[in-house]
Amino acid sequence: MYKGNNFTKLSEEYAKARRAGRREFMLNASTGKESYLPALEDIIENVEIVKEEEIGLIQLPLEKIQGTYYHSRALSFSRTFKPLFDENTEFSQKWINLLKIQYDEGIREPIEVYEYLNWYYVVEGNKRVSVLKYLGAYSISAKVTRLIPKWDENNKEIRLYYEFLDFNKKTGLVEIWFTEEGRFKEFYDIIKNHKVHDELIDNKYKDFINEYFLPFKKHFDNLNGEKLDITPADAFLRYLKKFGKTLPPSDKELKNKVKVILKEIEDERSPESGSIWDISKIFVPSGKKLKVAFIYNTKIKDSAWTYSHELGRRYVQEEFHNDIETKYFQDVNSKEEYDKIMQQLGKEDYKIVFTTSFDFLGENKKNKFQNVKFVHFSGYNTKENINSYFGRLYEPRYLAGILAGIKTKTNVIGYVAPFGIPEVVMGIDAFALGAKSVNTDAHVEISWTNTWNNREYERKSAEYLINQKNADVLTHHQDSCEVIKVAAENNLYSIGYHYDMSGTYDKVLTSVVWNWGKYYSRIIDDVLQGSNFSFFDLFGGSNEIEKFWGGMKSGIVDIAEMGKDVNPQTKTMIESIKKSIVEELYHPFTGPIKDNKGMLRIERNTQISDENLYNIDWYVDNVDFE
Repeated sequence: MYKGNNFTKLSEEYAKARRAGRREFMLNASTGKESYLPALEDIIENVEIVKEEEIGLIQLPLEKIQGTYYHSRALSFSRTFKPLFDENTEFSQKWINLLKIQYDEGIREPIEVYEYLNWYYVVEGNKRVSVLKYLGAYSISAKVTRLIPKWDENNKEIRLYYEFLDFNKKTGLVEIWFTEEGRFKEFYDIIKNHKVHDELIDNKYKDFINEYFLPFKKHFDNLNGEKLDITPADAFLRYLKKFGKTLPPSDKELKNKVKVILKEIEDERSPESGSIWDISKIFVPSGKKLKVAFIYNTKIKDSAWTYSHELGRRYVQEEFHNDIETKYFQDVNSKEEYDKIMQQLGKEDYKIVFTTSFDFLGENKKNKFQNVKFVHFSGYNTKENINSYFGRLYEPRYLAGILAGIKTKTNVIGYVAPFGIPEVVMGIDAFALGAKSVNTDAHVEISWTNTWNNREYERKSAEYLINQKNADVLTHHQDSCEVIKVAAENNLYSIGYHYDMSGTYDKVLTSVVWNWGKYYSRIIDDVLQGSNFSFFDLFGGSNEIEKFWGGMKSGIVDIAEMGKDVNPQTKTMIESIKKSIVEELYHPFTGPIKDNKGMLRIERNTQISDENLYNIDWYVDNVDFE
């Protein structure tokens, strides 16, 4: 399956995994922490083991695998099983071969582990664990031998472990661990009468974990519950006591209930300090709906950009239909009209206004409605009640470029673009870098329209790229779908923009999309929970409250589902590279990168800074235009 360039891609994945491992190793070393994997033979050196018990073969969650057994093996990996050996070593080749096996058919051979205090240490299969952890797998088949330490009345951890042994013998569960004595019995008493809904399920306790605990744990992890020095099971037991053995009908409601549990625990531990979610609130009277307005500078039907935001508005209206009221204004293109709308929104007590065009920034900066929070598209010089937002569009552009580079036969990819501003330039460059990564002969030909939305210009530009430049794949950075329409008329592959265009036009490989619904949903949910209107905890990015520049990790930007003309191998490769970008193991603008005048712009193994991306005005060496 993996030959030639595809094997090269696997090698590049190893290099990314190793770079991540080296970064983790150096960070731990610089802060005085252990840098290598924990080794069980070191941990139990002075521990009296009274019994070895063969547990047999189980499906073991990878997060329970903490280290290796042998000290010598520990030196091959960082603290979280990332590889440390150089490329072109026997170790790296074995790791790459396992990665290939996982992609081709899945790693099936069980590993061998020792269990000690409900943590697991690998005797045989360290590289298999490393590969699967790198890919984000959930579990692995493992043959387990349990090492039981001597009872110690004065050791709380051992007392807890003996409680766990009794619980584990009854249930077979390893996912659960509590920090206080007595909780294993409490938990067992709650779940022992669980009824399965499928007669084919032979372990009712595993069914309970899958149905109830894992959905809860997902939100616990995303909300950084471990910062409270509790385990997911500690918080889950509290949830069961408060809300009963039921889950809310929606994932959003479950998340909110997890927040309630964590807030209660936090308040109990620091009763005089405010909640991590309770800072500067937007006040919404009890029983009233939160009012949210959207202002568009074009008609919805005339602009794919505006339509993508309208899809976001519809998304949140559906999701929060009982809690919010939304209103939109379209084709707002004069100061007078904008002022009139703002006066109206102020009188009607709207709390959040999403302004989706750069045109509105100057007016937002002058606003007098201090009870209104303005969230402004692509802004700068923000003030207290104005946040700005945009997305790292270059990330999905890079992935789209890879598809274009694979699909082109003429090695000419056409790109219709409005203006040479940084927002557009970084997208062009990332797209071209993606194409070049899989096809060194591919180049990107630009045709400028000097307007965001003019269907006639966009059509003529697309036809020019096809007829004069021999382009056989087209994409664009325009507000309409005209370029994709022209590609379909000429039976050429295309890559859409703003939203998934495959349902409207033929031969769309994918689309670079904005998921505004996810963005708006998180902000609105944050406000409804009485938060401080910050992007920090919501999106896991910078703690700079005023600006949000989220990438694929935040879910705000992405590529749409790849079409039927993209083969499974290519889809797998794209998803793997996407995962590396999301996990910040790879940056599309990693040197060496030269511009189209031959100047070295980014040094080898160096990544471009955000500041330079904000101001980028040069094109990579496979971009051409007249």
